[in-house]
Amino acid sequence: MKKIFKVIVLSALSVVLGTSCSDWLDVSPSDQIKEEYLFATGNGYRTALNGIYRNMTSFSTYGSNLKWGLVDAWGQVYDAKDKAPISYGGQAMKKIEKLDYKNYELTPTTDKMWSDLWNLVANCNELAQQAEKADSMLFHDREKERQMILGEAIGLRAYIQFDLLRIYAPSLAMNPGERTFIPYIDVYPSYLSDRQTVSYCLDKIIRDLKRAQELLWPIDGDMSWVGNRFKEERNDEKRFLRSRGYRLNYCAVTAALARVYLYAGMQDEAYEQAKKMIELSNYFTALTGKKGEQAINDGDLKMSDDIFFALYSPKDQIEWDRLINHGSDKSDKPDEEYFLGLSKEMAEKLYGDELKKDWRAVAQLEQRGTYYRTLKYYQQPESYANGKMNNQIVPMFRMSEIYYIAAEAIYKTNLDEAKGYLTKVKQGRGLTPDLSTVNEANFLDVLVNDARREFIGEGQTFFMYKRTLRPMIGTEEVIANEENTVLPLPDSESSI
Repeated sequence: MKKIFKVIVLSALSVVLGTSCSDWLDVSPSDQIKEEYLFATGNGYRTALNGIYRNMTSFSTYGSNLKWGLVDAWGQVYDAKDKAPISYGGQAMKKIEKLDYKNYELTPTTDKMWSDLWNLVANCNELAQQAEKADSMLFHDREKERQMILGEAIGLRAYIQFDLLRIYAPSLAMNPGERTFIPYIDVYPSYLSDRQTVSYCLDKIIRDLKRAQELLWPIDGDMSWVGNRFKEERNDEKRFLRSRGYRLNYCAVTAALARVYLYAGMQDEAYEQAKKMIELSNYFTALTGKKGEQAINDGDLKMSDDIFFALYSPKDQIEWDRLINHGSDKSDKPDEEYFLGLSKEMAEKLYGDELKKDWRAVAQLEQRGTYYRTLKYYQQPESYANGKMNNQIVPMFRMSEIYYIAAEAIYKTNLDEAKGYLTKVKQGRGLTPDLSTVNEANFLDVLVNDARREFIGEGQTFFMYKRTLRPMIGTEEVIANEENTVLPLPDSESSI
């Protein structure tokens, strides 16, 4: 892997303290600040970290491709090949849904995703190296702030490289053996990095996440930040230490560890990390009863009560959703409109007789002719109590996934406990589930069906298929084998 690591600069830099209450999140791209000046002050470190988060919201990474865009289309979540518009990323989604990896209308998109993700990793590595040796007197909150920045940088490089591994290498369930696929990069700069095995990369990812967890526990462990995790704080130096929901906080790192352990087939370890989060679940109130229904009616279509890590994207997501999902709204023939959605047959098969009961269908899908359009990123009026917050978050981790992980990790040894976790999620989505006929043989099928509803627009459905080897269910069923679930490396990276 030569070319992409030769020249990488810190990007998306800006001053941290501005005049408006959201400037610290709304950083602007600039690569003109030299490292010796950037890391000479605490503000420089804040700028570098904020720049990483801002670039994570780009269309090529978690703003689209790894959320509602390419990865969901790849996982057959939508009927993209028939209904997605040609523009605004739709054409690439059509091609990847058909597994046409080398199509000239797809490769520019996947090549940019590859390079931009590795640039994020390089920025994390540079920041981690600088923070590791920094004088704590540079920082407003001294050693606590230095450790926070270091923990987030280490955790983010692991988080991002885990997604690279899941895209460009087979899962362990596919028995990749000693073949090598991508490197694991934890130094800056890295001019030449050898590809490694899947097991090697997973070991490194787990190592980094465990260290990040240790560093961030003193920062977030008292959970005092939870109630205001998506609140925009006043404009002073202390605000950098707040709004922890927009950052890779302790809970997000713990959830990432659970996710990685499950992918690695380490059920006991996955369950242990999931249980840590379940013990904290009172801090993340599930949307239940009238309270949940009212929250949705007040504009919280993303059901944010159980989200504990989200990216901040107050403008781009709204505009991208408008372009790809609502550009043809003026048509008087709904079946001729273009958007990201499910065919009526797909929706009825997914939800069954709960199609008009499950809040994930009632609130997050809209019937248009013989299709259902996704509304998860549809702009809500800011006059609604939850509208502004809903419009600016891109979900990265939510408690429902934690319950899924715990349930999958334990169902073969404690089916009743596993059913309890799945019941918790279903109740939190307005359902009254009866799992009395669910047994060990069909439990995972029931869980996967529910997770497919939960993850629409959040980029996890494809990876779930890849890990469990279950067929990807869309307009057709696609076998979740190595051929269908591993994206080829860009041509520029095809030789060592």
